[in-house]
Amino acid sequence: MYEPYITDFTMNIHNKILNNYLDKIKDISDYVYAVNNIDEYPLNKRGNILFNLGGVLNHQLFFSILGQGEMSEQFKNKIIEDFGSVSNFKEEFIKNANYVVGSGYTFLVLNKDNKLEIINTSNEDTPYSYGLKPIMNLDLWEHAYFLDYQNNKTDYINNFFSIVDFNKVSKIYEEIQKNI
Repeated sequence: MYEPYITDFTMNIHNKILNNYLDKIKDISDYVYAVNNIDEYPLNKRGNILFNLGGVLNHQLFFSILGQGEMSEQFKNKIIEDFGSVSNFKEEFIKNANYVVGSGYTFLVLNKDNKLEIINTSNEDTPYSYGLKPIMNLDLWEHAYFLDYQNNKTDYINNFFSIVDFNKVSKIYEEIQKNI
């Protein structure tokens, strides 16, 4: 489906990992609410809940933005406003992704000041925990790239923009803007 950049075999493994996270939180229906209100859960279960919720939210976002599509004018203008150009945004995103050590993600988020920002998170940490609104992300866990790229994570990162559906990313951004 996303070949040659990500093989179907890798995507199938990815889906199995997502389903494992879903199985572990099947009693929770509103994932974002649960992340933002984690104090409602017993202290000894919070770490496990947050890890699995993050795994679901982060993977669902990643899967949802794959494909082919162009940026809307509204989103493109916001990228230019906050990064200077689309090219600068892509360079900054790639640079940040290369800083991730171990397992994690690189996200494009909307911060509390309504500015686009690129952040890295570790493991299954999700931007929702920090009051940020995720718009797109790149999964940098080894399961996301190792079978296709082995230890060449840089090629995986560089190829990411070949399979991002910026039409879908634009819609996520525009939906967030409607709810502000």
